Amino acid sequence: MRILFVVAPGVGHLMPAVPTMWAAQSAGHEVLVAATGPSLDMAARSGLAAVDVSDGDAADAYHRLGVRVTKNRPDRYDLSDAWRQFTGAADRPGPTAADRPDPAREDVAALVLGVGGRMVDGTVDLIRRWRADLLVFTTFLAGGQLAAEATGIPCVMHGIGLPYPSFAAVLSALEDVRARHGITGALTGPVATVDLCPESLRPPDAKAGWPMRYVPYNGGAVLPDWVSAAPRRPRICVTWGSVLPAVGGTPVLRDVVDALAAEDAEVVLTTGGADLSGLGPLPPNLRAVDWAPLSALLPSCAAVVHHGGSGTTFTALANGVPQLVLPQVADQPVNAQAVVERGVGVAFPDRDIDPAALADGIRRALTDRRIREACRQVREEIKAMPGPEQVVRQLVEAAS
Repeated sequence: MRILFVVAPGVGHLMPAVPTMWAAQSAGHEVLVAATGPSLDMAARSGLAAVDVSDGDAADAYHRLGVRVTKNRPDRYDLSDAWRQFTGAADRPGPTAADRPDPAREDVAALVLGVGGRMVDGTVDLIRRWRADLLVFTTFLAGGQLAAEATGIPCVMHGIGLPYPSFAAVLSALEDVRARHGITGALTGPVATVDLCPESLRPPDAKAGWPMRYVPYNGGAVLPDWVSAAPRRPRICVTWGSVLPAVGGTPVLRDVVDALAAEDAEVVLTTGGADLSGLGPLPPNLRAVDWAPLSALLPSCAAVVHHGGSGTTFTALANGVPQLVLPQVADQPVNAQAVVERGVGVAFPDRDIDPAALADGIRRALTDRRIREACRQVREEIKAMPGPEQVVRQLVEAAS
């Protein structure tokens, strides 16, 4: 069977699906990745065949969106409200009249339209040239549904973390794309959803899909010796993901660095290759590295401080590592609230963070027994979920 995976330009949209792609190839199926920008390069470096389905417009739009939402980040997130609005109704194109505007939903709707819409034409062409049997699109790239609809093949949505809405209703705004491909009326929709969310983190109104264990994958790297050595002091990982450092979303890192300077801990700051010279002098207990796969680093860590991206959140969950989350944009406040509600960490929703409160939050993540026990429970829950090989069998059935 020929399975085409369609992913957004950011590597965080690709990596949660890579284990499924590998499992499909190992089972003897042909796998091709339709991508553009950073995720195209990461797909190739992950040992996967990939095709660029955009002339650069989609990747540029993704970068511009990242810059815009970072600059427009509100002074404070209402985490519980973000959780309620973002996860409450699967296919609402936006908040109802009774809701306050939700920046997380608005940011993702912009991703669906401004980025996914630019990838539909190239994906349709690739489906026909390669004669794909099934299309699998990752969360937030609902434009994959349009490509499947235009070519008459079934599609499946692959989650990347929490069971976020499909945003299928937003696609009605892509009138020019729909007209070019003769798509009228309601979409057939995906046959199913690959669901990475353990039940104890599932939002109340979110329906379960095909369960699949989250298998941490964060790219490959040649690891320095210290990564595999047992740390002499508690090791704390600080990571800001793959997007924020590139779009100027690092000012809050100075507060984090200052708070950690006084801790009796070994701090590892993964920079994603970004220039962090603006942070000024770094404390002696901090080690800055360009890229360290979290799947290799987090097993040795006592806590992780991060921005609330899906990949970081779920890699920490899978490794049972307490989290301190400082959400910045898009779905990050939703992930932060999930961490708080499940009791696996602490979150700070304010743009301006009190250094004393931040230091206290770090100590809570390191020492609170209830947090560590909740982390252990979720780690075991994830381990017990079906693996990617089971999902591949279900994909075959979906295409038949």
